[in-house]
Amino acid sequence: MNFAFLKRDIPRKRAVLTVVALVTVASVVAGRERPALELVHERAPRAVVVEDDGIDLDKLRRGESSLPQNDPFARMKGVEKQAAPAPQAAARPVAPPLPFRYFGRLTENGKTEVYVMRGDELISIAPGQTIGEYRVDQVAQSSIGFTYLPLKTKQTLDVQ
Repeated sequence: MNFAFLKRDIPRKRAVLTVVALVTVASVVAGRERPALELVHERAPRAVVVEDDGIDLDKLRRGESSLPQNDPFARMKGVEKQAAPAPQAAARPVAPPLPFRYFGRLTENGKTEVYVMRGDELISIAPGQTIGEYRVDQVAQSSIGFTYLPLKTKQTLDVQ
């Protein structure tokens, strides 16, 4: 027999690492082949203690009925084909509530500015100004007049 691979010069460190790796793999594979033995001890049955907590479980049970309460497929008695109700006149569209809240006034050098809040946005307003779908019509001491432009509806914001 002539083994050519045995005649090579293999470094000792590499050979040792190869042998260790082969032994490790062989032990893992061999460990999987044998089933692990486990001893199972029988436990003595434990006594179950039931405490009376005052709950009547019979009240929680639903009574059985022999017939369904209602038959969804049965025709309704006394219901004849009725004429469709007359269509009502279309409701007149209504402007949404004003999205503005009065914030305050500032008078400086004889000029007064009025501020309103729209959500978190502070807006300075003046008559004739358009803010989104609203136009400012008048700014008085006690109220501010707006027009909702899509419906041309006038609305008033009280200043308090």
